[in-house]
Amino acid sequence: MLVYVEQKALEESHLLEDKDFEKVQHKLKPFKEGVDDLTDKVDFIICLGGDGTLLYVSSLFQGSVPPVMAFNMGSLGFLTPFQFSQDFKQEVSRVMQGSAPLLLRYRLKCVVMKHETGETTRNVPHVKNIQKEHKSLKTHKLVLNEVVLDRGPSSYLSNLDLYIEGRRVTTVQGDGLIISTPTGSTAYAVSAGASMIHPSVPCILLTPICPHSLSFRPIVVPAGVEIKVVTSICLV
Repeated sequence: MLVYVEQKALEESHLLEDKDFEKVQHKLKPFKEGVDDLTDKVDFIICLGGDGTLLYVSSLFQGSVPPVMAFNMGSLGFLTPFQFSQDFKQEVSRVMQGSAPLLLRYRLKCVVMKHETGETTRNVPHVKNIQKEHKSLKTHKLVLNEVVLDRGPSSYLSNLDLYIEGRRVTTVQGDGLIISTPTGSTAYAVSAGASMIHPSVPCILLTPICPHSLSFRPIVVPAGVEIKVVTSICLV
């Protein structure tokens, strides 16, 4: 068995001072985020931390994510059902033997592109057809929780033109917009007034952040639809 561990974890002072750690150190293979590609190298992940740690683990794999066994050692535990304080060895053995259910989670493909002045949204290719080599591409990521577009440090309202499957739905006026998966519905979205959604429901949740108008409340659309958000002018 080959065990991959973050390089910065191996450099922690309390590990370097532990004599028992020296006995197993040679069995660990370090990796660095953004440098080493773990695709097709990892078959199983054990995550120690809270929900934020699990989201970070998901971001390391921009292709398919291996099965993750998440132990709750943080303040939140929506995504981390296993307790490390209990008999963790027995829990790991049970999972390795195939005696635990596997829950699949949806992720969003997030693409940020430079929108040329005068260019219509129809000239932008469908998100499924946008590759990492596209000339106007700024960001290309798969996200587990949500995509948030907000006004940042600006004191003005943001104007965001929302399109679903190429059709303009509305202009979101407010502090921003949250586009979340069912997994992300328990995070920022629920704090902004949206409902929690069971992770097995195939959908995408759209939640305005402090909307200026009462005409746009949180809405749910089917999973797999293309959502385009185009920045517009700002209002005082």
